[in-house]
Amino acid sequence: MNAAMLVSALAITIYFVAGSWLEEKKLIAIHGDTYRRYWERVPGLLPLPWKYLRSEEVKVYLSRRVAQRVP
Repeated sequence: MNAAMLVSALAITIYFVAGSWLEEKKLIAIHGDTYRRYWERVPGLLPLPWKYLRSEEVKVYLSRRVAQRVP
């Protein structure tokens, strides 16, 4: 790996991590506690097996999301 590839890999990694962090802040500002509860239960960039939603939780989350869209 030459220096240019190393710098590119580091820049892309920093971009994705910083972008994800900023996106989460934006989603928390828009959706508040609903997104926080979702964020606590699902994996982010790295799959963490203990953070997966159970199927019942997915159904509740989706039903709330649909209910919020209905005027």
